Amino acid sequence: MKALYNCGRLFICLSLCFFLTSNLFSKSDDVAFALYCPDDVTVDCNAEIWDLSIYGNATYHDHYGYHDAGTPVVKYYLNSCGGGYITRKWVVEDPYWNNHTCTQYITIGGGAGFDGNSIVWPAMYVVEGCNPNVHPDITGKPTWVPSECSMIGYNYTDKLYTVSPGCKKILRKWTLIDWCQENGGYNSQSTWTYTQTIKIVESTPPVFTCIPDITVYANDCKWGKVIASPLIIDPTTCGGNFEVTNNSIYATEKKADLSGTYPVGITKVVFTVKYACGSKKTCTVNVTVNPKAPTPICIGSLTVALMGMDTDNDGINDEGMVQLWAKDLNWKSESKCGYNPLRYSFSTDPTDMSKTFTCDHVGKNQIKMYVTDSKGGQSFCIVEVDIQNNSANIENCEPVIDTTDVDTSGIQSKFTVSGNIKNVYSEPIRNISLELFNPSEIYQYNTKQVTEIILVRDSFKIGVDKWVWFYTEKEVIVTKIDSILIPEKINKQKSKENGDYVFNELMQKDKNYMLKCINVDLGIKNVDKNDVDLLTAYLLGESVFTEAWQYVAADVNKNGKIEIEDLNLLIQYVKGDITTLNDNEWTTILWSEDIAKMKVEVLSNLKSWLQFTKVSADMKDINFISIQSGDINKAAFVSGGNLDIASDGRNRKDEFSLSMYPNPFTNNFILKIFSENDNSVVLTMSDINGRFVDRKTLDIIKGENLISYDGSNLTSGIYFYQIATDKNTLTGKIIKSN
Repeated sequence: MKALYNCGRLFICLSLCFFLTSNLFSKSDDVAFALYCPDDVTVDCNAEIWDLSIYGNATYHDHYGYHDAGTPVVKYYLNSCGGGYITRKWVVEDPYWNNHTCTQYITIGGGAGFDGNSIVWPAMYVVEGCNPNVHPDITGKPTWVPSECSMIGYNYTDKLYTVSPGCKKILRKWTLIDWCQENGGYNSQSTWTYTQTIKIVESTPPVFTCIPDITVYANDCKWGKVIASPLIIDPTTCGGNFEVTNNSIYATEKKADLSGTYPVGITKVVFTVKYACGSKKTCTVNVTVNPKAPTPICIGSLTVALMGMDTDNDGINDEGMVQLWAKDLNWKSESKCGYNPLRYSFSTDPTDMSKTFTCDHVGKNQIKMYVTDSKGGQSFCIVEVDIQNNSANIENCEPVIDTTDVDTSGIQSKFTVSGNIKNVYSEPIRNISLELFNPSEIYQYNTKQVTEIILVRDSFKIGVDKWVWFYTEKEVIVTKIDSILIPEKINKQKSKENGDYVFNELMQKDKNYMLKCINVDLGIKNVDKNDVDLLTAYLLGESVFTEAWQYVAADVNKNGKIEIEDLNLLIQYVKGDITTLNDNEWTTILWSEDIAKMKVEVLSNLKSWLQFTKVSADMKDINFISIQSGDINKAAFVSGGNLDIASDGRNRKDEFSLSMYPNPFTNNFILKIFSENDNSVVLTMSDINGRFVDRKTLDIIKGENLISYDGSNLTSGIYFYQIATDKNTLTGKIIKSN
């Protein structure tokens, strides 16, 4: 009984102690335990957003003092421009298992956005040459220092002003836009503009040879009709962007043809070839109009007997001789212009007035009688003079061939041009046609006068204010000049089995010649996927061409540029959609060490011809090369298949990677994204000029994601893509083909 009593007392004591202790601690916690969060902050785009401890940490207080609240739960709520907010949430449990929480808000975007002060605009640019490249890669693009809270895009528009076909100016207006400020942002301005001046000068001098001096005789006593070949300029010179004029006041037109009616005497005619922005080349032609020549009228024929001579006094005539005067052959020669007196001679030398005939001339001789007037005008007629050995009975009086009077001054030295034609594999090409000719000799110009009927309007008046109008036919004489190609003046040849050709001794000294190589279609060879891959890599900037001929082969559509259209044609051929690449897949061009050293400039220096001026020696090793369109990789270009392009962006992490294929694509391509976490990414597409063409958000899961992108609405070309998460940004290039 006593033990039970003691247990009861102990229970009452313990209960009272628990009650007092419980009330004591409950009242103490209301005062001592508290959780304190750091203040909310607002920072700009350049602030640190990964090490957040700089913005403070939470603490709590209990009856033991102040303590660190530990590591918070951090969540990022940021957009693609880097703006938004971050939350830091602390949770602390008190001694009685009660949770206390507090949250700090860090707002991002309070300032320091892109303000345009760092933009460096492209300077004024002068580009020269035939069909020069004015792409911004050549003429310059704007650059800037990026801001973390900005997405800068740019484009440009061109206004072309043509001064002349060879002189142009482009006013290129650049516009930059900050995507993040377009709808209101950190600064009041979201776009910046600038106009760049690009001057285009087609400065390659045209190639031409001046026409030779002209000499004619007057039609009457004062004027002479001149019919001349036009000044011919190679039309491949900068696409024919030049202007030809002449300064002759007597020419029918003031252009490349100086034909017209000229006065007696010498007229200097200057041709001026204008090209580029005011550049000029000139040449001078002397047009000589001699006075109207006298009219020669000879006797038709004359028979003359030799007078015998006994030179050795043996009583037998052993030689014969007779002397004639040129005037003895004249009948009624006259000067229509009264340029008297007239002189008669046996040659162009007016003092050669007599000629002695001997046994060497026995028989019929065609003798020229020249008539020269007081102004130097000269013409001739031909008389048949029959020298006979009859009554003189001269022994051994027979004609012999006399070459002493043969004029050999016109015989000129002749020279040879030779060379070889191969392909890019150094294989000889046979049966390539070549032509060699003198440009001034291959045309014959004929002048004729024709009668044409024209209608002439006339009228007469009836009454006070009435007129009757009528038409009558009138005959007029019109002078027409026809040019006729003389095929036999063109020397033609084909390359041999070993690719060699030779025009042997066909060029006369000091004359001008043109050698042309005629393209032939040899069929498509060696064009495959390797060529597509190499051209793709070149357009993406991932590879370069090492040989000048590769630029020619890559210009599949032969427009002088390497662009996406060339890749489209190549892809269509490799896929079998088309069977030809262009009208003639082969281009045969002049080849030399200088051309072989060129890069893309070779496209504006293609020539399948060569002009020789005033030939004075043999022209050897004039070689050509035949290049096939599309066959870019002479040595096998090793490609790893489709080109997957992905480049690091800001804050890229190993747990996030990207590849895209196929590249190039036609309608769709696949994004292969690996992520170690569920996430959302923003895909942005922009064209080569920086213009945004698409923007969409894609949800991805942990692991490998295969996402198909529909690009069928995009035009063919090169595009930039950007994949952005809250921590990573990846960029690269991809090609859309037809």
